[in-house]
Amino acid sequence: MGVSHESRALGLGEVVEKVREFIQMQLSEDVVEYKYPSHKITDLVGYNKLKQFMRQYLMPRIKASGAEAISGAIICGPIGGGKTFMFEAMASELEMVVLVLKNIRSQFFGQTDVLFERFRRIVEALPKALILVDEADTQFGGVGHDIHETERRLTGKVQSMMSDSKLRGRVVWLLITARINLLPADMKRQGRGGDLIIPVLDPEGEDREEFIRWAIKPGNVTELSDSEKERLLTVTKDYSTASYNALRQEVRILAKGTSLNVDEIVKIAEDILQPNIQATRRYQTLQALVNCTRRSLLPNPHVTDEERKRWHDEIRELELAGNM
Repeated sequence: MGVSHESRALGLGEVVEKVREFIQMQLSEDVVEYKYPSHKITDLVGYNKLKQFMRQYLMPRIKASGAEAISGAIICGPIGGGKTFMFEAMASELEMVVLVLKNIRSQFFGQTDVLFERFRRIVEALPKALILVDEADTQFGGVGHDIHETERRLTGKVQSMMSDSKLRGRVVWLLITARINLLPADMKRQGRGGDLIIPVLDPEGEDREEFIRWAIKPGNVTELSDSEKERLLTVTKDYSTASYNALRQEVRILAKGTSLNVDEIVKIAEDILQPNIQATRRYQTLQALVNCTRRSLLPNPHVTDEERKRWHDEIRELELAGNM
């Protein structure tokens, strides 16, 4: 990559650019994108329990080598939850090469296998890499008999790469999806992505209050009384992370550098209608809950078997209604 020919040590930015150039020589940005995110975990709003889990458990496992290393994790939860942004922030703090696998399929016969082998060689040449697959449910089609042969072969190769003991501690897969139920079961088993399935759900409690303070900040509201806070909690009852971001943008536009009062902000929030996707998001939330592999990451770590059964029952009801 040209690094060894320099008479001086390259800075981090130069190394990043050299790696990016090397990867793009082998694969186009349509296939794999090299990323070096600039935002950090400290830039994230809310999700304090999850941020603590990242720093105390997940990041050390990603940095580890040998038996302590984790081969991958699946990040799931409803659309609009900020999953990708959140885990890019974690990758930034790890200071690792981040490869975003975008579309390794090809319309030309045999080309998909060629692209995958190039991708594998790149990964194996790196000392440590984090492979991020956004909308992972659309990237891999499974290995069943009803799946196209090329699709089966690609999914099988990726699964084999995930569980390759020679790559453990060097390659970590992060599969991000709002539809974890559509991921192949083999990909969700332990030793692959199923080592850790992490739900990213809509903010609750103190996290929600933090999102409200963040959303109204462009309106220069410095203090909220208990009654004002309650009004804002009520009017943003069904808000996702994306909804709070939309509210923040509206507050910024209407404030134009001046101050707004709470009545004006409530009026803005009341005027914003949420998309008619509540049932779909509820289904995705339930799938994230039933697939989660850590009690400590659930909203209620002491959830009972009876409550979990009710989640499964509600999933079936939503499926019968066509809300998948």
